[in-house]
Amino acid sequence: MLRTTVGAVLSLFCMAEMLQADEKALPPVVPLVSEPGFSSSPGLSPTAGVARTFPPEIVPTLPDVGPPVMPPSRPVSDLLSDRLSTPFATQTAGGGYQGRSFNQEFDGDFGGIFIRQKVQVGVTLQRQQIGSVVQQQQVGTKTTVIRPPDSQIQTIIITPVFQNVTVPVYGDVPVPVYRDVQTVLAGRYSGIMITDNDSPRPVDRGYFGYSYYDGLASSLNPGFGDTTQNRQLFGFEKTLFDGNVSIGLRMPYVQVAGPFGSGGNAAGDLSVLFKWAMINNRETGDLLSVGMVLTTPTGDVNGVFPDGTPVPHSVLFQPWAGFVHTYGRAYVQGICNVIIPTDSRDVTLLGNSIAIGYNVYQGGGIIPAITPTFETHIRTPLTNRDPNNWIYLQDQVNLTGGVHFNWNRFTFSGAACVPVVGPRPWNIEALANLNYRF
Repeated sequence: MLRTTVGAVLSLFCMAEMLQADEKALPPVVPLVSEPGFSSSPGLSPTAGVARTFPPEIVPTLPDVGPPVMPPSRPVSDLLSDRLSTPFATQTAGGGYQGRSFNQEFDGDFGGIFIRQKVQVGVTLQRQQIGSVVQQQQVGTKTTVIRPPDSQIQTIIITPVFQNVTVPVYGDVPVPVYRDVQTVLAGRYSGIMITDNDSPRPVDRGYFGYSYYDGLASSLNPGFGDTTQNRQLFGFEKTLFDGNVSIGLRMPYVQVAGPFGSGGNAAGDLSVLFKWAMINNRETGDLLSVGMVLTTPTGDVNGVFPDGTPVPHSVLFQPWAGFVHTYGRAYVQGICNVIIPTDSRDVTLLGNSIAIGYNVYQGGGIIPAITPTFETHIRTPLTNRDPNNWIYLQDQVNLTGGVHFNWNRFTFSGAACVPVVGPRPWNIEALANLNYRF
């Protein structure tokens, strides 16, 4: 009995020592981590997922490389070159881009107003009537001395001399020229339109415009003869406030040539121009603007009407509103303006103009960019619509077609304008404009 008890105790002691040795040999317990798509939940079959163990995550130590380095920035001009796809984009002297590059200027259409004057309208033969006979005008006498060779007596014969004598014929006609009988062009209302080599967009530029009018007022004065007019227009414009505002000056100079020696030269009235772009999208070129043209009575345009009263010489206020909208290479622009004189005898004139243009060739090097344009101008006088008035202006619809040639900062434009509503104010107008943008 004692031997059996001791053997059982020794057996239990040996089993305890073996279990303790096995526990010390086991590795530390690591949490089970399931791979994606597998489950570690107990009781799941191996087809549903296999639980696998992973060692603790080891995070590597990164070397200290300092703050992040940004890529080098590109020049602003390069960014704008990428962004402005319009073929009209033009750099300014300061390196930026100005909005004017999205459209060209209007060519224009207007030739001025007509003032009734007493001018020579023809000539006639001066005749005299003796009894029942109408004959040429006597202009003098002729003395003839007759003396026979063998006589001391001489005979003196005095005979009248007749010849054709022409005298001028005067009439009161509406003409674009005046100053008593020696006519000089009325510079008012000539070269003052906001659509004369201009647009709704504020621009840095200097410019020159030339217009030639053939048959000026010939439809109003049948039989009077052909009157032609040449006009030069000098001006400049400067932008302010990041190109959203501009101010400018312009001065026309005019020459007229008419029948019977009528005509002359005159400096027109000085105009001051103001623009403000309320909406000016530099990326698309779309623009909405308003402005004012103030024409001052500085020109050589004094004169009198046939009744002896002085011809008015007003200050002219010309408020206007305009827009530009672009369609890729094409654009459309429009202006509505009204001319308001300070003298009620002068013409109050409403104007509406619209133009379209399309850049057919972008140019390169010495080859210019080419942009054909077409313009429609509607002129509606609100006063002085009666052709018997001392001052008269008729309704006008004038169509202008031309082409702009652009070399970076320099643009040359050629165009022709034809009135399509009678009585036509002129037969045809030829225009040439130069613009240099700085």
